[in-house]
Amino acid sequence: RDNQHLGFSQGIHFCFGAPLARLEVQVAVDEFIRRVDNPRLVEDPPPYRHNQIFRGPRHVLVDIDGIRD
Repeated sequence: RDNQHLGFSQGIHFCFGAPLARLEVQVAVDEFIRRVDNPRLVEDPPPYRHNQIFRGPRHVLVDIDGIRD
């Protein structure tokens, strides 16, 4: 039905760099969560694109109280 996700396709159209992209995002999100105080979404849920080709959030605004070292 309404499956709003960002995928890397499959089969012959599978993105060759998809595993690296997933790893980069995982590292970035882990570091972000580790270093910020009290992260929270400004809009929950974030606004989604309504497009046949690019699906996923238009933006993800996050408010924080501070940054740790």
